[in-house]
Amino acid sequence: MSAPTKVAVPAGRYGTDPAETERRVRRVYYAALALALAIVAAVGAHYLLKPSFNGEVVSFTVVSASEVQIRLDVDKPSDTAGSCTVRSRDVNGDEVGRLTVPLPKQPSSYDGTVTLRTSSLGTTGELVSCG
Repeated sequence: MSAPTKVAVPAGRYGTDPAETERRVRRVYYAALALALAIVAAVGAHYLLKPSFNGEVVSFTVVSASEVQIRLDVDKPSDTAGSCTVRSRDVNGDEVGRLTVPLPKQPSSYDGTVTLRTSSLGTTGELVSCG
């Protein structure tokens, strides 16, 4: 008795062609890679093209157990409105007050005193962020 001979089946008739499967996997891989690169580029452009706000707390004064005055100095683009967030903490480091201060479009700098209401005695005046 002779060994059975292997008969070649028509390509694509009885399942997927391994070469076609490999091409599909490559297409999905390259599409996912392109999408990831596009997302990274968009996030990077967002941060690079975002207007720059530079702020600092010049001084702060604890007025009472429920009020802290914070003097801010902020440099920003003159045609851009924004805001800065300030806060105060107590002696234990717990936040006792937070306020977002709007900044007008004009002028290119802001120098002002902000009155921050606190829930208990605040011992600091801090700039959290500007943007």
